[in-house]
Amino acid sequence: MARKLYYKIIADGKNEITNGEWESILRLQHWYNSEFIWTAGRLGFKMYAVFPNTDLTMKNVDALEQIIRRRRRELKEDGLSENETILQLEAEGLIITQKGGYSDLCIASGFTRVAGNEFNAYLVCEFLLKVSLIAPRSVISVYDEGEFIKSKNVMLHKGNAILQISDTSKLVYFQEMVKHHHVFSIVDPAKYDNFPKFKSSISDFNELDFNERLAVLKDWNWLGFGDNFDIHGDDVQGSDLNKKVLGFHLEIINSTS
Repeated sequence: MARKLYYKIIADGKNEITNGEWESILRLQHWYNSEFIWTAGRLGFKMYAVFPNTDLTMKNVDALEQIIRRRRRELKEDGLSENETILQLEAEGLIITQKGGYSDLCIASGFTRVAGNEFNAYLVCEFLLKVSLIAPRSVISVYDEGEFIKSKNVMLHKGNAILQISDTSKLVYFQEMVKHHHVFSIVDPAKYDNFPKFKSSISDFNELDFNERLAVLKDWNWLGFGDNFDIHGDDVQGSDLNKKVLGFHLEIINSTS
């Protein structure tokens, strides 16, 4: 599967998001998804994963989805928030929800496929850094399968970047990242102006000969997207998210806890 960034707010009894804050987050998310080019996936922060209730006696699933879309519009026109709309649709039996999004025991969660597009990885983390300011009573955990986040994991809170470490063999490396304010890679956006779109299928694949198929599938991460990010994740110049972070902190945690 193409390289992803995962993000979540854990339901630990301490994290909180109000409906008003969530509406602001959704507006910001819509702006990012509309304003920029996403070559593999888009932002997908959700408080609820929503599925049509196919247990209804209605045989035509398309007809059910049309009813759901119509009710969504009606409820929005009535002034209901996104969360209120979802709960009302669930109460009417039209949908089934999973609280917390795609991850269990969360207030909200999501992921974005970025493949080898480091500028998309930058945009994901810039968005989440802003979210941490919108929802100051929540800590956002972010994990990068690639190398844009040098520590792989980072926690964002009130505009701050927090690194947690339990493996003391990496302590000096993490201390250097915090000391030099360099947790996120520097990315030159111009490199990704013509970045190829992510594809999950190849047209006329069966018509290709053996060598042509091998050429397509040689980097099965997927369909031409290998680990083609920069060595050590840094460009010489470009967008530097580290400069937008209010503070960098290191927390040493007990690995047995």
